[in-house]
Amino acid sequence: MTQLKFYKETEGTAAIIKTALSNMDREAKEEYFVVIQAKDMGGHMGGLSGTTTVTITLTDVNDNPPKFAQSLYHFSVSEDIAIGDPIGRVKANDLDIGENAKSFYDIIEGDGMDIFEITSDSQTQEGILRLRKPLDYESKKSYTMKIEATNVHIDQRFISVGPFKDTATIKIVVEDADEPPVFSSPDYLLEVHENAAIDSVIGQVTAHDPDVTSSAIRYGSFEGI
Repeated sequence: MTQLKFYKETEGTAAIIKTALSNMDREAKEEYFVVIQAKDMGGHMGGLSGTTTVTITLTDVNDNPPKFAQSLYHFSVSEDIAIGDPIGRVKANDLDIGENAKSFYDIIEGDGMDIFEITSDSQTQEGILRLRKPLDYESKKSYTMKIEATNVHIDQRFISVGPFKDTATIKIVVEDADEPPVFSSPDYLLEVHENAAIDSVIGQVTAHDPDVTSSAIRYGSFEGI
């Protein structure tokens, strides 16, 4: 059934085109082409006619919520990644266009809310997951969080169709990185008598390998000051 209806005014020479149904959907059909015929002599036999084509484009309204392509996303990241570096991207697709398709992303729950953050890419409409605080494989090897995408601009006329948001789960696995040995103190203060004999024990320093598969540590010295 056509969703457009042609009306002729009772006075004057103009014609009006009106919608015939209330549920037109831009996502299903964006353009309509209507051929209109005008006849003189009141449309009676023998009158002349002319035609024109009218193109009608439906403008978008925000009547579709964002929807994640997946309910669960997996990412792996090395523990030595720098703060602020991107870890991965997710996207909530929206059938609307323009401003109506924009969404902002947020981490709403999980054990990594203070470790990670998610921001919106204004060009691609993706959510970019980034690191906020350093990772430590030896302390925690994985994180699970729930993220949410919410439309930026919500049309109150369609609020009953909502909610205009969607959620997904993100699991992040932290990978071990080869870390250098760590001394028990950043510096040491030792004393020795000026006339101490060669090979006299002055003291000791200790270091440990923070990696899970710790290896033997070999000590060496640099030229003293």
